Amino acid sequence: MNVRGRSLRRRALRKIARTADRWAGTSAPQPKKSAEAAAKAPSSGSSVKPTVNEKAAARLRGSYRQMTEVVLGVEPGSLPEEEVRAKRQYVHAAKRLAADAELTRSLRSGVPLTDAVVKLIRGRFTRKLNAEVLVGARALCHSLHSQPETRVAGALGGALVARHAGTYDLAWDLFTEVPRDVVARNAPVEFLRTAAQVGQLGVVDEVVKWIDQGVVHGAKPLYNMASIFFAVKEYTAASRAIDAAREATDADEALTRRIELLADFTARAITPQTATVPQGRVSFGVIDYKQPDEGTTSSNVGDYVQTIASLGHLVRHANLRLHGDDELVEVVSELQGRVRPELQIDGPGADVQLMTLNRDSSSYDAVPENTWAIAFGWYMQDIFGLAYDFPFNPNVNPLFISFHVNRPNMLTPEAIEYLKAHGPIGCRDWNTVYLLLARGVPAFFSGCLTTTISTVFPDAAAPVPVGGPTAYVDTPAPTDDAIQITQMHEDVRWTSMGPNVREALGLLESYRSEFGQVVTSRLHCYLPSWSIGANVQFTPKNRADVRFAGLLDADENDLNEMRERIRRLLAPAMALVLQGASREEVYAEWRKTVAPEVALAEQRFAAPTTRLTASFDVDEACRTARASRVLTPATAPRTGEVVNVAVALDGNLKQEMEIVIGGLVQHSDRPLHVVALTRDHTTEDHDRLAGLFPEVSFEWIACDDIDYGPVLGMLKHITVSTMDRLLLPELLPDLDRVVYHDIDALTVKDIATLHDVDLGGSPLAARPSVGHGVRSGLGNILKQGRRLSEEPVVANEFFRAMYQRHPNDFDGFNAGILLMDLAQMRSEGFTADYVAYVETYGLNDQEILNCYAGSRYRKIAPAWNNWPTQETVTDPSIVHWAGWLKPWNQELYVKYRELWDKGSAFVESRRAAA
Repeated sequence: MNVRGRSLRRRALRKIARTADRWAGTSAPQPKKSAEAAAKAPSSGSSVKPTVNEKAAARLRGSYRQMTEVVLGVEPGSLPEEEVRAKRQYVHAAKRLAADAELTRSLRSGVPLTDAVVKLIRGRFTRKLNAEVLVGARALCHSLHSQPETRVAGALGGALVARHAGTYDLAWDLFTEVPRDVVARNAPVEFLRTAAQVGQLGVVDEVVKWIDQGVVHGAKPLYNMASIFFAVKEYTAASRAIDAAREATDADEALTRRIELLADFTARAITPQTATVPQGRVSFGVIDYKQPDEGTTSSNVGDYVQTIASLGHLVRHANLRLHGDDELVEVVSELQGRVRPELQIDGPGADVQLMTLNRDSSSYDAVPENTWAIAFGWYMQDIFGLAYDFPFNPNVNPLFISFHVNRPNMLTPEAIEYLKAHGPIGCRDWNTVYLLLARGVPAFFSGCLTTTISTVFPDAAAPVPVGGPTAYVDTPAPTDDAIQITQMHEDVRWTSMGPNVREALGLLESYRSEFGQVVTSRLHCYLPSWSIGANVQFTPKNRADVRFAGLLDADENDLNEMRERIRRLLAPAMALVLQGASREEVYAEWRKTVAPEVALAEQRFAAPTTRLTASFDVDEACRTARASRVLTPATAPRTGEVVNVAVALDGNLKQEMEIVIGGLVQHSDRPLHVVALTRDHTTEDHDRLAGLFPEVSFEWIACDDIDYGPVLGMLKHITVSTMDRLLLPELLPDLDRVVYHDIDALTVKDIATLHDVDLGGSPLAARPSVGHGVRSGLGNILKQGRRLSEEPVVANEFFRAMYQRHPNDFDGFNAGILLMDLAQMRSEGFTADYVAYVETYGLNDQEILNCYAGSRYRKIAPAWNNWPTQETVTDPSIVHWAGWLKPWNQELYVKYRELWDKGSAFVESRRAAA
């Protein structure tokens, strides 16, 4: 048997080796710290990070050890864990030295500093971004940026770092500090992409001049610039860049092919193609997956399985006369001849003009007016990472079924209105149903279209031989000699629809005729294989994947009902399409047919969610903590209205807390009341703070005995005491308002200004996050749910609850600095309802607060939560060193550390005077 594709095992081993190389250099466990070193640990919370749940922890430990053994070149299990850990430290240190040496070598060989920094940063980011790389690169660039002599190098390097970190506004600010000739020579592509991402398209003409003047060299950067121009619809500029890339002499065969692909789409964009069909013919779009971006053009034969399934709902109607491109007509005619007799629908027939319609780039297709299409699949592929080509070409009349979307940024207002106008939308999974219903789009659960592919698969001629072999499709096999198949093939990207459809047909036939069992992680292997009678087992990589709700645990009856439902729902509308009915008539029939399904979906979506409870008694835990309360009144009280500030910390950050309180004291004349939620603190700590700050009243509440259980979302540089802020409404029953203040932040203006902000009915005030990857509140929620890989039912209920609570997307916020209306949060039962989110959903405190508030929070001015590593800071009120780089880290340059050092000096002056 000829099995196409690369060995999954070889590919997996290469991935393990690469990951091990990263892990050995970034995440190795550290030796036990001394008490002094522990006090300086880069944390904004507690000293001991809780483990994840037992299954996840076991997987993590096993993978971590295996990857380290690969890097060290030792036999698995041959060394004790302690020795493996010790050796890992040497690997870690060697990698750091190698990175430093790389810059030195460049400078020693005569490379200008700016060029050397750019080379280093690019080299560091050739692999997946990790904390070690990000922190070291940021520190280097911030240090260079702080000195006039090296400011340009620091700005340009910092712009590249910021780009990779997803902080595009900061990247743009830094790019604008660099002379344009330096940018053009070193980073023209990154500059242009950043301009596109922040909407600064006024630079297009200037960048085109760089191309015309020959400043930008090489086919690859020119092609990359052309792709950016194309994505932002600057097609003339894209054409100029393409011409320059063609003229370059360094393009290999693969790049040349990419250039010509983009050239074809650009020509179509500049001169849109038109198409017509002869009178009396029905125009029908057949879904393909080509894109101007080769990287997002499908290489998955499984996508053509979906196309086959969709065509089954066309060709099951009898007496169709097919017209159009010869190759397309030929392959659809083959499917026409494969229709199971019992599924054929009699009728007068029709003349059907078949048109190729690319799901993710239909705007550039020549589509006749009034072209009908069955619109299905996962709408996820953007164009060069900058734009989605959705809605469809305006000449398309889509019937949406088996539709999936989980990219909130794709659901623009235009897209929502389009879906409403062409609904109801049949969805492949329940999560898409809930997402659309929350936005006001009529939707229902159809299930997956590929369950109906048996329409064009008559019964197999002969059963699989008893004891036939097992095929492992895109999933690891238990032995080296097992049969492994992949549905991913590079040549699919460049092959026309006809051969790809035949390849998919042949692959499915092999699943049911050559193998005793098929084991797969791919949905579009599992469901169609089931549909045609193959013995198939589904082994998804993540059972909590949002694509699988309603599919993952469907039994035989469920799948049969799904298959028959899709056939039943599509048949009436398709019959009208083939009769030449008007657009209005077809959609009216569609709405009538699916109305009961929509009603069922709306009822299911609106059903009350289960009220969660924590495994421990939250009220009792709060009562116990309150009972530990120690109040230290101010011995030199100020006059005026009290400003209430809360902090949460453990024994790691006692000295840092002093500096935080010092900042509050220095810059405010009002009475300060500080509530300290602590772990690993004693009366000695209480007395020390009271002596340093006699003008402050302190309220100490010990939270040592509160155990939240596993916190899957706990960040590596943050630990459990940060969770204690979730208890503030109940720990402070007599307080209605408080500013929560992280320990890795320093106030440099009067905190009373923030404390007195009018919340206007919002439960809290916070600052929206600026990182590109965390701006979408709903996007963050979807990421959080995927952690529950072993509990898909729980994950899906979480998604439904969040869609109910937050119908629209919202800007995710940072919870390091908060103004909290404790009275409102108490009245809404925040603590009782949301602490359980820690154990049930694995969320950390910031994620929980976002789930609670959503779009209801009051946005505070950026000055009240400035992030030196993520943005340009000009006149801060609070500087917040969020992330890994902390101001007390003396090994690396930390931006604005001088403010922290001044705060430290203030505290020491107080200590000396005490």
